[in-house]
Amino acid sequence: MNKGYKRYVNWKKDESLAEIYQIYSKGMEFAFLSTRNEQCNQFVWCKDFLQDMIYACLNEKWIDIYQFRYNPYIDPKPCMDKIRLLVANANDSKFRIKIKNSLDLVNQAEERLSMKKSILRECWSPPENFRKSGVWLFEGSKRWLNSPPMLSLYSLLIRVGCAHTVGISFEKTINDIINGDVKPYQKKDALWLKHAKPGIEKIFRIGDRKIFLRNTKENYPNLPIDEMHNQLGINGFSADMQDITQGRSVAVPYWHYLK
Repeated sequence: MNKGYKRYVNWKKDESLAEIYQIYSKGMEFAFLSTRNEQCNQFVWCKDFLQDMIYACLNEKWIDIYQFRYNPYIDPKPCMDKIRLLVANANDSKFRIKIKNSLDLVNQAEERLSMKKSILRECWSPPENFRKSGVWLFEGSKRWLNSPPMLSLYSLLIRVGCAHTVGISFEKTINDIINGDVKPYQKKDALWLKHAKPGIEKIFRIGDRKIFLRNTKENYPNLPIDEMHNQLGINGFSADMQDITQGRSVAVPYWHYLK
C-alpha cells in the first residue's frame, strides 16, 4: 500500500474553509500536491475545485469562484506527471482504516481501465486538526488528470470507497450505495452516484482513452469558470449524454462522439 514510508509534505498555511461557499461543511477534504511535495491549495470539501485548479494552470488564469481563489503564477502547481491528491477527514477517527477500503475500490476501477494502480501513503506531521484522521496521499496515473470528468470520478471513487468492503466488486459497492443497501460514507453520495452512473458506465464500457482528447488542455476548454466548476465533472458528463440525445449543445462535443 505505502511502499514502506510516509510522505513529507510542505503544508500550506491554514486558511478558514468557512469563507468558501461549499455544498458540504464537513467530511472528506481534498488538496493537490505539487511535484516538490508542496500542498497546492487549502483543503476543500467540494471536489469540483480540483478541476478548477487544473483549468487555471492549463489556461494560465487566476480564478476566484465561491470565494475559492487560486493563482497558478503564485501558488504551487499540481503535479501533472501523475495525480497526487491529499485526502483527510478531520472528524473521522477511523479514517485511516476506511481510506484503505477506498484504495481497493479505486484499484479495481483502474484494473478495469488497464491503468496503473494508485498507491496510498500516509503523510508526516499533518496539521493539528488532522491528527485524528491523518492525511493520506493518493498517487496514480496522469490519466485521472486528463479531463474534468476523470478527475471528478477519481475523487468521487475515493470518497464513496470509504463505504466499500475489500473483496466486494467496485460495481456492487456503487450499486449497493445507490440502492440503499450500503450506507454512503457522506451525505448525498448515493444521489451523486445515481446521477453519475451513466457516465461512469460509459467510461468503463468504452475506455477513457477513446472518449477524451489526448491533449489534456483541450479537455479543459477556456470556458467561464462557473461552467467548468458546475457542468464539466462526472455528473455534468452524464447529463451531457442526455442533452446530446435531445439535440442540445454541450461544452465538449468530442467526448460524446462514441456512444
